Amino acid sequence: MLARLPKRYLAILVALWAAAAALAVALVLAGRDVALERAQRSTVGYAAILAGEIAHAFQAVHLTLGAVADSYQLEGGPPRNDAAFQQMMLRRLRDLPFVRSIFLIGPSGWLIHDTDYPRTPDVSLADRAYFRLHQADPARDRAVSGPILSRSGTGWFLAATRRLGRSSTFEGLAVAAVQSSYFREQFGRIGLGASDFVALFNHDAMLVARHPQGEEGIGTSYAHIPLFRTYLPESATGSYFTRHSIVPGRRVVSYRVIEGTPLVIAVSRSNSAALSEWRRTAVGAAVAMSALTAMLALFVIHVIREHAREERARERREQADKLEALGQLTGSIAHDFGNMLHVVSLNLAVLREERSDRHLRDQALSVAQQAVRRSAGLIEHLLHFARRRPLALTRVDLAAAVAATKDLLQHAAGPFATIEVVPGGELPEVVCDTNQLETALVNLVVNARDAMAGSGRVVLRTYLCDDNNRPAVKPGRRGARFVCLALEDSGSGMPEGVRKRALEPFFTTKGEAGTGLGLSQVYGFMQQLGGSMRIDSAPGRGTTVHLFFPVAPAGGVA
Repeated sequence: MLARLPKRYLAILVALWAAAAALAVALVLAGRDVALERAQRSTVGYAAILAGEIAHAFQAVHLTLGAVADSYQLEGGPPRNDAAFQQMMLRRLRDLPFVRSIFLIGPSGWLIHDTDYPRTPDVSLADRAYFRLHQADPARDRAVSGPILSRSGTGWFLAATRRLGRSSTFEGLAVAAVQSSYFREQFGRIGLGASDFVALFNHDAMLVARHPQGEEGIGTSYAHIPLFRTYLPESATGSYFTRHSIVPGRRVVSYRVIEGTPLVIAVSRSNSAALSEWRRTAVGAAVAMSALTAMLALFVIHVIREHAREERARERREQADKLEALGQLTGSIAHDFGNMLHVVSLNLAVLREERSDRHLRDQALSVAQQAVRRSAGLIEHLLHFARRRPLALTRVDLAAAVAATKDLLQHAAGPFATIEVVPGGELPEVVCDTNQLETALVNLVVNARDAMAGSGRVVLRTYLCDDNNRPAVKPGRRGARFVCLALEDSGSGMPEGVRKRALEPFFTTKGEAGTGLGLSQVYGFMQQLGGSMRIDSAPGRGTTVHLFFPVAPAGGVA
């Protein structure tokens, strides 16, 4: 039933598969874009959250510094390291857990009040960049410095500064040392993924803090990365994909300038991590499409094989029907012709006894008897073709039987052709008539000789096969139904039209020199055995005739 499936339906089936495959690929690619877009939205969200928290923290710091500066002015500038003023600063410091210390610097650069007093050494801070910034611009109210490594060994910090006084004269600074470690802790608390990376920079691309990997690279300039070379000059906030960031690999990066500060927060996520779930989906889709493709391929192959099998069976049925009809006709003709030849033969024998004009009679009788012999041979062919001659069936070692006929076949092939017999190892015995086998092989060799124009190579091989369509199974396999004898020549081969008609009785390409009964007789012989015959041939590739002999039953030949 499957073999009769119209080709257009197969084409529609393949087209539907192609459409499904295209749709699956499109959905998978769309899913990849969605996964990357989701990762981008996630980094944008994280950047916004962190920027808001850091901005809020610096607002609190500047408010505190403003209150400290106002107190300093209201008290008229308390004496250096005044205990009451220090206690006020310590109370303010307790509200800012991320600030290590608060201190005031006089206009000369020396510390005048410090929450760490007396642990802090009495040093001048006039060389610090944040001090020089306010000293050069007394009107500047507040600022946030880049990363500074503490001289007292307490690590990296940012200096949040607020000027003292309201006059145009530089009167000093109130400073809060905001610990760099605070930002790392803040980054770690928001639940970033294992592949996520957060970096805090100041406006000149100096790294302030990072997560993970601690203090690595703090104080280093990253002005070469795309964030500072391309994107930040164009917009204070944004997202982009890049291979060139602080950490290697393809990543999506979202950044945002922190309001009220010269700081920039950047959050990135690796494409690999962003696509991990999508990748599992893609693998599942690929496996499903592979399975569907394999099923479709197996179905198409099955349909093609079934179609080929039914086509071969149809050809055999048609050939058998032709042979059966012709066999009935030739059987009747052969019977009548045999009776007539018998009468002629008897009369010729009587005439041979006549004494007058003996030479003339002998010559005529000799020609008549030769004609009788040729007619009898033709009758023999017709009877075998019509299956009117019973076969003498025996159990036969096919490889041995073929080897025994090699000399006979070599004689039939002529002096310029070579006969080669290739045995197939240990093969089961077959049911066969050895006399008819010799006749069939001689017919085939003569045909091969004519196809090779008298010179070439004829190879006879024996091997096991499952049925009369498929050739060899593995040596030693049990359950084989046939032993095949293949006769291969190096001749010119047959066109497809000739190959299909080769088994038809009286069809010949030899003109007057052929009878057209040789291959038909072989085919009839194989049909009587319960076997079959197949011809493989193509122009320029020679011809191979396969004879399929039934394996002899275990209990003997019936």
